[in-house]
Amino acid sequence: MGEEDGNIKTLNGKLGSRWQLLWLSIGKVNTSMSHIEHQEPNELQGSKKLTVNDSQSNGENESITKPKDLETRGEQNVENVFPITIILPHYPYKIQVPVAAQGQVQDLRSSIVEQPGTFQYTCFHLEHNGQRINDFVELSEVKGLAAGSEVRLVEDPYTEREARMHVMRIREIIGAAGDRVDALHGIHAGLSLHETVSPWTGSDPASAAKQNSANSKLTANANPLAGFSFDGPPSIQTLLPVTQESTPKTIKALCVSPWNPPPPSFRQRGHLLYLQLTTNEGEQFQITSHISGFFVNRSSNSKFDPLPKSSPKNAMAHSLLTLVQSLSPSFSGSFDALLEANNRRDPLATFQLASALPSNPWMVPAIASSATAHQPDLTRTQETYLLSGVENTETLRDWNEEIQSTRELPRETVQDRVFRERLIAKIFAEFNDAAVRGAVLVARGEVAPLNPTESKDAQIFVYNNIFYSFGADGVGTFTSEGGDEAARAAVGKDVAGVKLVNQLDIPGLATPGTIIVDYLGKRLVAQSIVPGIFKQREPDEPQVDYGGVEGKDVVAENSAFVPTFSQVSKALKVKKHPVWDKEGKKHMLEASVETKGLLGTDGRKYILDLYRLTPLDISWLDPYWTDSSCHGSKPQDRNYPHRMSVLRPELIDACWRVKMGEYVNDVLDKRKNGQDEEASAKSLEAPGHALGEAEDAKANGTSGAQANEGETTKDRGRVDISAFSFSLNPDVFCGQSPQTAEDIEEWSNDEREVRAVTDHLHEKIIPELVR
Repeated sequence: MGEEDGNIKTLNGKLGSRWQLLWLSIGKVNTSMSHIEHQEPNELQGSKKLTVNDSQSNGENESITKPKDLETRGEQNVENVFPITIILPHYPYKIQVPVAAQGQVQDLRSSIVEQPGTFQYTCFHLEHNGQRINDFVELSEVKGLAAGSEVRLVEDPYTEREARMHVMRIREIIGAAGDRVDALHGIHAGLSLHETVSPWTGSDPASAAKQNSANSKLTANANPLAGFSFDGPPSIQTLLPVTQESTPKTIKALCVSPWNPPPPSFRQRGHLLYLQLTTNEGEQFQITSHISGFFVNRSSNSKFDPLPKSSPKNAMAHSLLTLVQSLSPSFSGSFDALLEANNRRDPLATFQLASALPSNPWMVPAIASSATAHQPDLTRTQETYLLSGVENTETLRDWNEEIQSTRELPRETVQDRVFRERLIAKIFAEFNDAAVRGAVLVARGEVAPLNPTESKDAQIFVYNNIFYSFGADGVGTFTSEGGDEAARAAVGKDVAGVKLVNQLDIPGLATPGTIIVDYLGKRLVAQSIVPGIFKQREPDEPQVDYGGVEGKDVVAENSAFVPTFSQVSKALKVKKHPVWDKEGKKHMLEASVETKGLLGTDGRKYILDLYRLTPLDISWLDPYWTDSSCHGSKPQDRNYPHRMSVLRPELIDACWRVKMGEYVNDVLDKRKNGQDEEASAKSLEAPGHALGEAEDAKANGTSGAQANEGETTKDRGRVDISAFSFSLNPDVFCGQSPQTAEDIEEWSNDEREVRAVTDHLHEKIIPELVR
């Protein structure tokens, strides 16, 4: 297999960073790159944990508010769904569409264009009571819209972009798109959906005999698994997609005409595109896409005349689908057969899931298999033009600005949060797809590096407004940590750290879009470009604004980053701690020295390099890792490849719960002992005093026992946890050198705390998990 067979593995962290390589190379890169600007369906970040009596609370008991009446709320949601009537300009002239008051107008448009009777509409707007409806508002904002309301669909004039999108959609609908060469996932995407269960047919006589027996039983029993034997010979061929019956062909070809694009003289007359249609009857038509619709023109393969054709072939329609139907007598029947064939298949096999990736290939059909048959389709080479225009400018997007502006959308109401999460999922899915395609080109060597004089692993790239670098130790940053192995592990942990920070969803803290692509034995990091990252700073000005600049040698501090970084540290149970630069100067940081803060030129605060948010697993590294640069070759029992073993945040949360339980139990024990001493003291008081309290309580309508019981019940089980604190130092065992005796003592205590947590992992959590 060639390069097309290379497996692609993507880790979508949905934001992240690894800019050390860029910072060290920035001085050697031509910074005149004003044209470079760039772009996370998990899918959904922003989910928050609800914690009772958090370790960092203000000392008061926190409570979780339960939904007031889920059943009533569900009934209200059902009542908010109502039908409206859409008045159409063509047959069937009227359709009913159910809508929700909280839905978007865009959802209504999608419902219209996805119905079989309204496939042909793509360029239109909606009107209610003679007023045009804004396509980007909620339906609840449309004045007077209620159950039974009539909304009129009005066809709009086409623009060139709308015409191109219309052609692409009609090709998909009528089955003229054909097969595509998948440049993203290799030769053939693996099977991710089993549409049917059918008996397996083997080639050897023994399996054939068993199969014949199974087929005879299958005839008598309708169960597809009747006669199935678990002792039968397995075959990985069953993992390949079965050959599907061919779908009906509606036309022979629909492509962009060789006369395209229109010359300026005809563009001024409203011509947008020239198309070429070949029907099943063998007739060929030259079609003009005009701002008013589509019509058959007088051109041929050798003569250019894009004006409307005379009768009887002078057909014209606003939709290309309607025009094709009028030109081909057999089109309607074959199109209906195509729709029926699609309806018989599983919807998941017909329509691609949004924000989803197909399974990557590890096994492909034979070259002679019908599954790899290749059909001619001229439009395959024209799809780039149809999608992005002549100048290919519509695909150049500012990915970073799109990601950050989407994450900054309002989140006050449920509808705001739903709308925000849907856009986040959409932008991440599109960024993931674009980044993987660029990473494949970089791995093949088809993109020129920004620093071609550097070594291969140190080279950086920009393609489609996405920044690429290799997951290798190209500049020696991880020499003492394990070299290339450590760098490869670090970028993976960076994506996990970015995902964790995104789940915290801290306002005012931004992370660039990031994914990791493993392809052809190379690991590449693809990231959206942070505004200002290519800016050349003054010689005495650090390249970052907070954290370590060049490893641990230079440390930058900036008070503007403290509030946001402290929120991250609070959530991850990380303490504010000192670090020292190469000159021995002390700096107080909220996060690990490897975690960096960068103030972008867009005014946003970015957090970068999140591969070591938590401390190292020292109980694992001590017995299984040694630095080969200091000890030569590694002994057999201490040959772990890198030193990037960090504690999972879930472990720290588990230890926090254990420490919290111990703290609460200790407080309750002290409270119980104090109550016992108080009770003993009261028993020695004079009987008259007790009698007086009883009389006072009787006068107030309650007994003394009842009053004491009420006060006791009120405070029972309530523990003030404001004094409880559990946080770890992420930079212990990382080569820091405390200067004073006080710092040395504090550092030793931090090391003991981290070692206790790692011992808890190896001595209790892992054994319990294994058992």
